[in-house]
Amino acid sequence: MQKKQIDSEGKDLTLDIVETAMAEELKASALYKKISAQLEDKAAKLKFDVMADAEQRHYERLRKWYEDTFGKSPKDIKIKTSKAVKVKKPEKKANYDDVIKIIISAEENACKFYENAAKKTKDEGAKKLFETLIKMESAHVTQFKDEFRIITEPSLWCAEEEIPWMLEV
Repeated sequence: MQKKQIDSEGKDLTLDIVETAMAEELKASALYKKISAQLEDKAAKLKFDVMADAEQRHYERLRKWYEDTFGKSPKDIKIKTSKAVKVKKPEKKANYDDVIKIIISAEENACKFYENAAKKTKDEGAKKLFETLIKMESAHVTQFKDEFRIITEPSLWCAEEEIPWMLEV
């Protein structure tokens, strides 16, 4: 069992951080599902479905740690909707580039959230969990920055003569 680390409001700091993180991961998963539902391109839909699943797995990892540490399942009521990770909402007529920029920002904010969480907690198990989630969220940042570069920098496209097996038959 985790030793309680009580904050100034009398709440267990690590418990509060984990519950907030769980809420944010569920929100992220829902966001990716919502984006996927709006896309027609199958590859783009798949990318966002995969991201929704990744965020769901983050939630499951947090939930398992919670259950193992506190000996109980979190109550859905306790998994509050929070504003821990600020996300700028895209405009109604936002294009794909705009959405990718917003996602990059949200994933960067998730990294900062977990970095702060790792600094605040004294629980070594929670610290390791948060450090793992920092790596995962950082990978998402890199993935979406690469995606943004590909769609906004036409110089990244290669010439026909550079593509292997482009032979005239």
